[in-house]
Amino acid sequence: MKWIIVIVFVSVVVSSNAQREPSIPLSPLSFRQITRGLSPPPMGRSPVTSDIIIRHYSRNSTSPNSRRIGNIKQLLKEPSFDVNRPTVVYAHGYVEKVTDESVATVVSAYLRVGGYNLLVVDWSNIAFGNYIVVAKRLPATGEAVGIALSKLLKRGLSLKGLHLVGHSMGAHLVSYAARYLMARGYTVPRMTGLDPAYPGFYPPIVAPHMSPSDATFVDVIHTDGGYFGTPASTGHADFWPNGGTAKQPGCVSATIPLTNEDFCSHFRSWLLWSESVTGDALLARRCEDYDTFLRGDCQDEPLVFLGIRATPDLRGNYYLRTAAKPPYGLGLRGVS
Repeated sequence: MKWIIVIVFVSVVVSSNAQREPSIPLSPLSFRQITRGLSPPPMGRSPVTSDIIIRHYSRNSTSPNSRRIGNIKQLLKEPSFDVNRPTVVYAHGYVEKVTDESVATVVSAYLRVGGYNLLVVDWSNIAFGNYIVVAKRLPATGEAVGIALSKLLKRGLSLKGLHLVGHSMGAHLVSYAARYLMARGYTVPRMTGLDPAYPGFYPPIVAPHMSPSDATFVDVIHTDGGYFGTPASTGHADFWPNGGTAKQPGCVSATIPLTNEDFCSHFRSWLLWSESVTGDALLARRCEDYDTFLRGDCQDEPLVFLGIRATPDLRGNYYLRTAAKPPYGLGLRGVS
């Protein structure tokens, strides 16, 4: 954890013209990340892969249908689960719960548009506690998810419509699941990383990081590069809104390290993803770097979409500007 604190401290002094006035905000949630990093698993949960829960969300229910990962085949008996429909598998990040805003926001976006089997990997039983310990256990956790998904694929789930999405550590988790599936003959069509976790993964000191070889198309949204999120291109198409680093527009310039406010830029990735599910104003252009983009030297590059509408032919680094509050998409103003 000492390495992480050093990295985060830099965020207190970095500034940009788009961020809010310097202040040290606090709320009842401010120290949640710190507390959970020192806490055992949520009550009633055990830190073993067999206690991972797959939660199926649908418009037909006010709460998800939940299954222990070993019983995932029971999903096939649910009337609202259609093996021919596209399936999204979402994995939350370190010390997060499915009741947190991050998961609730993503779930809400998908339920609004409909047409998906939406599965959330609830691995909060393993995600709590020491960061290094959790990271070391992540490959086995991802493999357990891969085993579960292979059971569904063997029983008719459409591989063509499978999309793995993960935030922070969850991005690496779904990459391990994809690698397990690939070793068994199932190549995942698309995998998305939302600000993949940086410390311990780049370079892969604690555990391997996600890579373009994990799926047919791998896209990544970077919003806190060099702090909690990786500063490295790690997909076929890497998107760098506002340069992809802290502080993102709307995030306060001065924060107490490791507080909820300090994660503002890191959390922006799932907010942008959720907005992309329901809207189409997050446009980007390929460019050499953000400074070149800001100078307008990439105006001849075609417009592309950040988020769910990104197409599998995209390759390279893409840039855009966003607003400081929802809706974040600026349309053409964000790329001109």
